[in-house]
Amino acid sequence: MKKHIALTGGIGCGKSVVARVFSVLGVPVYDSDSRARALMEQDDYIISSLHNLIGEQIYENGHLQKKIMANAIFTDKSLCEKVNAIVHPRVWLDYEQWSEKQSAPFTIMETALLYESDLYKKFDFSIVVVADDNVRIQRVIKRDNCDANSVLQRINSQSSIKNAAQKADYVIENNNTFVISQIINVYNAIKKRLWD
Repeated sequence: MKKHIALTGGIGCGKSVVARVFSVLGVPVYDSDSRARALMEQDDYIISSLHNLIGEQIYENGHLQKKIMANAIFTDKSLCEKVNAIVHPRVWLDYEQWSEKQSAPFTIMETALLYESDLYKKFDFSIVVVADDNVRIQRVIKRDNCDANSVLQRINSQSSIKNAAQKADYVIENNNTFVISQIINVYNAIKKRLWD
């Protein structure tokens, strides 16, 4: 049976870079953020559930109104949890179906949210990418053309990376130093555990 690996990390930790390296090593990587966005415009169950939960204005000409969604969930934590309860199980189902079509013995789901819910229990192993806050802030400023305070707010709104790192099977430190060798070590360790 195919094994499922979770790859997570907070904003600016560089988990997408780590995901690309795993992909180069031949590991199929599922980008849960982009798939969730696609499913919110393609999956009939999600569409009808969001209509019922938020209202008809959440879609216009078949397209999710992201600003309306963002305003709704950022001001109402319980609504955010309800949206996650609709979307996350469908993303997991989509990932499982995608994973079974891959020829590799294990696949990786790149996901921003892992330990905030029970999702982590579905994976065989988890990898957390960590980086110092100052490194993360500089990366996001450069990427998103924003100011340090707004980045710090986003970092603080996410769950603690230290907490995630304590729960993870593998931790990759991505402060721009020796990250590729760490990824290769984790890749080899996972392969060894899967075949021993």
